[in-house]
Amino acid sequence: MRVLAVVVFVAALVACSGQTSVTPSPSNVSAAQTPAADLRTHLDLLLGEHVMIVAKETAAAVYHSDEYAPYTTLLGANTADLAALMGRAFGSTTATQFTQAWNMQNAYLVDYAIGVVTYDDDKANAAMGGLRGKFLPQFAQIVDARALGDQITADKAFIDDLFAQRFAQFYSDLHLAYAHSQAVGDALTRQIVQRFPDKFPGSVDGRDVTNRVNDNLLLQERAYLVTMATDAGAAKRDAEKIAAVAALATSAGKPWTDWDAALVAYASGGAIETSGFVDRLVTATGAPRSAVEHYVAATVKVVDDQKSKSSKTLADDDRAAATATAPLADSLFQG
Repeated sequence: MRVLAVVVFVAALVACSGQTSVTPSPSNVSAAQTPAADLRTHLDLLLGEHVMIVAKETAAAVYHSDEYAPYTTLLGANTADLAALMGRAFGSTTATQFTQAWNMQNAYLVDYAIGVVTYDDDKANAAMGGLRGKFLPQFAQIVDARALGDQITADKAFIDDLFAQRFAQFYSDLHLAYAHSQAVGDALTRQIVQRFPDKFPGSVDGRDVTNRVNDNLLLQERAYLVTMATDAGAAKRDAEKIAAVAALATSAGKPWTDWDAALVAYASGGAIETSGFVDRLVTATGAPRSAVEHYVAATVKVVDDQKSKSSKTLADDDRAAATATAPLADSLFQG
């Protein structure tokens, strides 16, 4: 995971909320804020989120946790948001086809994880065969799906790692899978913009656009990683907690690493005082205090869910906490 300088984040769409952003006019916005740049950012974030939800759902299966059903539901919400984005580009018929194909992928990924967890090699092998033999050909009828083959391989790797409790390797392979999702999103975005330049004017490349996308993805990845670390802390899975904290330590500097440590300590049974971190994050990001307070409160809410085993609200709160980072990034980008 490449190092993210002390929160040099740029603007993010509220990609994980399912909301539709207002399309700006390319004549009065920067290259990183055109409809084409918005599409790339939004699509990459949703595909990256898909990887993180699969990882959390797999963890719930491995640990026989009540979190399994809520994260499965969240996987459906992520699919609906992806389908809506595809519908904006291709229309409702293609959106329906996308939903059918993507749900097939989700089902096979779930079956693979269950097969691995239950030592059912036939189920696991059938699921992997279905991903490559059925899902990929069906998805290729919609758009070029060559990059998805690497994505499936990467997803399989972190599922296998988690089941084997190779935690350091799990977080490394999870990051690789997350990076593959960006390659998939970038490839899809270029196809869409080339086919529909009137709908999505602007460039999908260039330094400013790429920086916006990369920083947004790192911010989202970090948001989901920190709640993996706190989940491990709350459940007393010490080996996993250590590996998760190590993964987080490579993705940002102070005051973020101090905030991570405070959250993990709180999840493990300690107390937490947030006002000091709010002050430090406001200074670090330049974001409005209200936005930072919302992000901090949303993240603490996830940890409270984990500590109290409030599985029914956990997945939605986890997504809300990741989404709550967007105003911080928006402030930095626009500033």
